[in-house]
Amino acid sequence: MSNRFHLSDPLNIEGWEIVETFERFTLYEEFAERIDDALDLIRNGQEHWASHLKDGEWSVESVRVLANVRRLSSNISQQFERSRDDLPRCIRWVAGESANSAINDSQYIAALAIDRACRAIETLERWLSGFDTDVRSGNFESLAALNAEASNDVAEFMMEVRHELAHLEIEAREAVADLIGTARNYMTLANVYASPVLSSADKIRISATARKAGYSSANIRREAVIDRNQSICSHAKRLLSDGRSDREVVGIIVGTDSALKTPSGVAKLSTKQIRNILVEGGVLSAAVRK
Repeated sequence: MSNRFHLSDPLNIEGWEIVETFERFTLYEEFAERIDDALDLIRNGQEHWASHLKDGEWSVESVRVLANVRRLSSNISQQFERSRDDLPRCIRWVAGESANSAINDSQYIAALAIDRACRAIETLERWLSGFDTDVRSGNFESLAALNAEASNDVAEFMMEVRHELAHLEIEAREAVADLIGTARNYMTLANVYASPVLSSADKIRISATARKAGYSSANIRREAVIDRNQSICSHAKRLLSDGRSDREVVGIIVGTDSALKTPSGVAKLSTKQIRNILVEGGVLSAAVRK
């Protein structure tokens, strides 16, 4: 199978170009959803790096750092697993980046998410191109002609090749699922570090939880929600101590970043959700729910 397909410049990846590359493969339709998932993650990662995009060009530093993170991603993961440092610090240490760099913590983590998504696409390309290479060994003039032909001989030959390569297909599918899952978990953690609400201590604690939980995005989100709710309760207590009424407290919080549903997101909690959080946190009485 081909080893030449490598996404060395992930910030400049255009989804349609990747799709065009894959559409020529015989089994593309079966893997199209996975390809789209990986491309969505790359786009989300690029959004984290948007501050380094000017006049349609990515900064030299951003391109350099992404390339280094891609090259050293396995070393970074190993360092994080055995270190007590949070993930951004591990990335900077392995990549030799200064703490005074213009790259922020969420961008470093998003770079790792982009790397895993790129690896998923590269893995799929190796499997799909390898399959087509083996199909061509059946002496068909072209795969386009093969796909257009409806003979039983062609269908049977393709099934035979796929059966012979079943172990490679299983390995590719499992590897891609694992890579995309890890990319999602990294992206969730990148969103946590991009949060304007969470403190540095909270982010470091959530990073430690991610290490212990094996990067489970569900656990990362759960920790972030706990911190969000604690932040809302602390905000409410300060407002109450300033003499604000219960109703005023809820209205004020809804209009601030404390009410963001997710770290670095834009959607906010409703007034009812804010009230419920404050009641459950013991800040307001249950009567306020009405």
